[in-house]
Amino acid sequence: MDAIEAIARRRSVKRLHDPAPTEDDLRIMFSAAMAAPDHRTHRPWRFFVLQGESRNRFAEVLVEALRAQDLRAGRTTTEEALKTERTKLERAPIVVIACAVFSEDIKAPRDEQLLAVGCAVQNLLIAATSLGYGTMWRTGEAARDPVVKGALGIDESDEIVGFIYLGTDSETSGEPAARPRAFEFVEWWD
Repeated sequence: MDAIEAIARRRSVKRLHDPAPTEDDLRIMFSAAMAAPDHRTHRPWRFFVLQGESRNRFAEVLVEALRAQDLRAGRTTTEEALKTERTKLERAPIVVIACAVFSEDIKAPRDEQLLAVGCAVQNLLIAATSLGYGTMWRTGEAARDPVVKGALGIDESDEIVGFIYLGTDSETSGEPAARPRAFEFVEWWD
């Protein structure tokens, strides 16, 4: 599938299953991510791959983070909430955590570095789609949590840009949701 078709076909899929992307397919996806625009070549992206047992172990980090969030907010963590948190990563056979790890540079400020990571993730999603895989880009409270960031070894000032779910699309419809017309949000300025 060519790039334009992959862009047009890309959609978010809630549940994905095996077969997961192979190591060769992941190499292609991460190579595409590395082609993202990156002013001053800081390469601010870090990717963590969760698969198999590491995915299950990281689910316990999410549970710990939820308990800490609830404690800070004065809430009681319910068993249902713990179960939901513990099973979130089971929605796909591979979950990639995309992070923005910032460098101090007045000529490439933080927002530019964050956008570079967003572009890297988009490239990864398009590459996955072109290889026939389904994807979902998720965030949520865990993406801002210090416990989760600490488990990844990134600073609290860095950002988790998303949890990228990868696998085979189990939904029957391969068509993306309706999208705006090409020029709906475009104006010619004069």
